[in-house]
Amino acid sequence: MNRGSINHILALAAIASLSWTATVHGQQSMAMPDEPYEQLTAADAAGLEAPALPDMNGALVSVRTLADERLVEFDIGPIELKAGMAHLRLPIQLAAFPVDGWIHGFEVAMVDGEGNELPMDLLHHVNFIDPDKRELFSSIARRVMAAGRETLHEQLPRLIGYPVSDGDRMLIASMFANTLGQDYPDAHLLVRFQYTTEADGFFQPRNVYPFYLDVMGPIGGKDFPVPPGKTVQYWEGQPAVDGRILGIGGHLHDHASKLSLLDMTTGKTVWETGPERNAEGRVTGVPSGSFMWTLGRKIFADHTYRISVEYDNPLDVPAPDGGMGAIGGVVWVGKNTAWPEFDRGDDMYVADLINTLQAPANLHGHGTHAMGDAEAGMGSEAETEHAEHQH
Repeated sequence: MNRGSINHILALAAIASLSWTATVHGQQSMAMPDEPYEQLTAADAAGLEAPALPDMNGALVSVRTLADERLVEFDIGPIELKAGMAHLRLPIQLAAFPVDGWIHGFEVAMVDGEGNELPMDLLHHVNFIDPDKRELFSSIARRVMAAGRETLHEQLPRLIGYPVSDGDRMLIASMFANTLGQDYPDAHLLVRFQYTTEADGFFQPRNVYPFYLDVMGPIGGKDFPVPPGKTVQYWEGQPAVDGRILGIGGHLHDHASKLSLLDMTTGKTVWETGPERNAEGRVTGVPSGSFMWTLGRKIFADHTYRISVEYDNPLDVPAPDGGMGAIGGVVWVGKNTAWPEFDRGDDMYVADLINTLQAPANLHGHGTHAMGDAEAGMGSEAETEHAEHQH
């Protein structure tokens, strides 16, 4: 998968605006280059309270239910996209999902105020985050869906679906860019979710959840330096509940050689792959794994898992694009499985929410980060011809 397309396997997930009004304040602040932002760690957030969320249904988002089509549509806009505009971040929006049922997929589109299609090159990415539920492998807010210009639509089989309830809140983070030669003064991003309800069939879909793992851990920036020689970066954690991984994919940069998910309790490899490369040796993708028809690969709440990435840099200088290593997937969890009680005061949750609201540009995984103390459970190794050192 190329950059951003880790979300291809996440049909669902598959990561503060102070009452800003639609286009005026947003355009003035977001047309400028991003200022460096050192993200908080869980230790930084110790003793802090979770920040207030944006106002519900702000000026830049509206929600429509198309019941006959079983679609819920989130309309983000209007947005003024001037020709030559670099990355433009909208204020984080908050909206509620308006139905009870299961999400089976999504599609995104760029349109103008009259509904006419606009080029999808205007979209950089959009993320939907549930601030009231936790991730599988950490206590941060759950990443429900992400899409970019490489991942415009996804569909799950009707046998499985992500469970939603009427009133479930969603933080919406979006970024745009206009490298085209004309202005788009009235652009809108439409995100449509396909859903079913209990009344739509004789059986209820099995509950599945998106999950995300990164070698830099759940908090903070996701890229790291890759010096000449071999570099190994990893993070370890435990899932909140037992489950079965039905699909999995990954994201890597140039000079990566291996991405893996290991069960450290048993010593077994859950999934491992290498990158796809073009004739010039550049990474073009990561093969995904599908275990749907074998009932998935089981993971256990009392086991420790490690996501690990290896880089082999043949250059005499650090790799220009640095390194990343991430895994995204879908896990099947039994309907009667009890998740740990959600804790809005958890230091990891607080740090992540502050980072999300204050530095939305970092949601797509290329924000700055401090290379100081690692989060608990995270380790790294870097080996060169001359030395072995810790990042």
